[in-house]
Amino acid sequence: MSIERILLVDIELDRTTTEQGMEYQVAGNTHHPLGLMYLASSAKQVFPNTEIKILHTATCYDSEKELVALLESFQPQLVGLRCLSLFQTQFKYLAKVIRAKMPSVFLIGGGPYPSSSYLEIVGSYVDLAVIGEGEKTFVELIGSLNETKTLPTDLVGSAVFVDGAIKKNESRPVLENIDELPAPNYDLINVRDYEGIYNLANLGTDKSAFMESSRGCTYKCYYCHAALSKTVRRRSGDLVIEEMSEHYHKRGLRDFVFVDDIFNVPKKTAKEILRQIIKKFPDITLNFSNGLRSDRLDDEILDLFEEAGTVQMSLAFETATPRLQKLIVKYLDIPKAIEMTEKASRRFIIRALYMVGFPTETMEEAEATIELAKGMTYVAEPGLSIVRVYPGTPLFDALHPTPEEARLIEEQTAKAFTGSNMNDPLFYGDYFPDTKVPIRGKDCQNIKWSWVRNVIHNKERIRNSHTVLEKHLNKEQILTFYRNLYQKPDFDQSRLDQWLSFADQDVEDTARKYTAIR
Repeated sequence: MSIERILLVDIELDRTTTEQGMEYQVAGNTHHPLGLMYLASSAKQVFPNTEIKILHTATCYDSEKELVALLESFQPQLVGLRCLSLFQTQFKYLAKVIRAKMPSVFLIGGGPYPSSSYLEIVGSYVDLAVIGEGEKTFVELIGSLNETKTLPTDLVGSAVFVDGAIKKNESRPVLENIDELPAPNYDLINVRDYEGIYNLANLGTDKSAFMESSRGCTYKCYYCHAALSKTVRRRSGDLVIEEMSEHYHKRGLRDFVFVDDIFNVPKKTAKEILRQIIKKFPDITLNFSNGLRSDRLDDEILDLFEEAGTVQMSLAFETATPRLQKLIVKYLDIPKAIEMTEKASRRFIIRALYMVGFPTETMEEAEATIELAKGMTYVAEPGLSIVRVYPGTPLFDALHPTPEEARLIEEQTAKAFTGSNMNDPLFYGDYFPDTKVPIRGKDCQNIKWSWVRNVIHNKERIRNSHTVLEKHLNKEQILTFYRNLYQKPDFDQSRLDQWLSFADQDVEDTARKYTAIR
């Protein structure tokens, strides 16, 4: 019997989940399950008679109930689960639900969490984990199941449970020519299911098309999953335009969100794609929510971004100090990055990203990063993250954690660091001696409050950035922007009016009164 029915599940929190106070944050960070849609396209190309369904739990009000109903009605022979480390608790729970409901189904995992933590889930929760890019591995897995009726034990790019132990097979090289991949299968999702859900570009996910014009990154930032790649692998401009045309003409979508790790490298290719977009699509918006390399921008590409309809882009500084730039292997040209961010933030809605809590980082260096952000007074979305350590990244390896430290790190990755736990920050540094990580969890709390006072409540930034918002967004879109930014679903025009009026008062009074109205 061949594999005729496959169910792929992208696991996040449900629409109504309130765990860890994240219900609105999750709604503001969800896009279409491109990874699973690429898997489905690749599988359908080789096995056209195989029926594939996709369930994205972010669209569910009760994912367990909807999953069980789908298992009963569809009766899949193979189920694949994908998630980020943040949602590992939900992953494990739903894997148990599937196993209890269908004990004999082939159950596999893939994506960031299963790839980095396969030792934790293979055998206990899934039969096999696909590690890294999955299209070729997934197709070969289906072919093997069709031929042998059992899970392969030597599948390249996988880890499997064999004879009571986990066997990690040979790693699969990344696909160098990603033009070989068919476009993600949008016929397997209903974009209307995403009504009321937003994404990192602060757009309705039901009205957005998500594009991947490249994979990988040439930089080796040691906290990042992409550090293991060696180069940027780009799709041809013609294929990118062809996919955009289908969204434009077939689905009537006008908001495009690029999820590339680094769209503007190589810069020449990025400029060519932007020129094609300008010629083909005069009435769309472009958004680059994953990030652009700020020190690889120039005046010409900013002009092209603007002419192509760009509204939003993310620019990552991480740290203000050259020593830490070298330590984390980012090597950002800070003066160039400042220059281009100052220019870009006057033209586009900019999310500027910073991080504190690196190994060996001092409080003085963290404060320097806050001072850098404070000076970016046209940035609409300044974002500060506390460093998280994920298994499989160079940062994890550089820490040389003991088994107990590794266990604590793994537990930490399942929990969200949000404003709701400002007084009890979850910080990996508390698991290590201060000679290795000088900043402590209690320091992170102080850093966060300093960030709020000096950056979020910076009256010049509030006023300047609002003028940029008004250039691109209507009144309701501006309110949506602030609701997502502050994770306040009830942020309305009266609150916005108060917020803007506070910008005309001194900073301390602004902070005090804004805290009161929250």
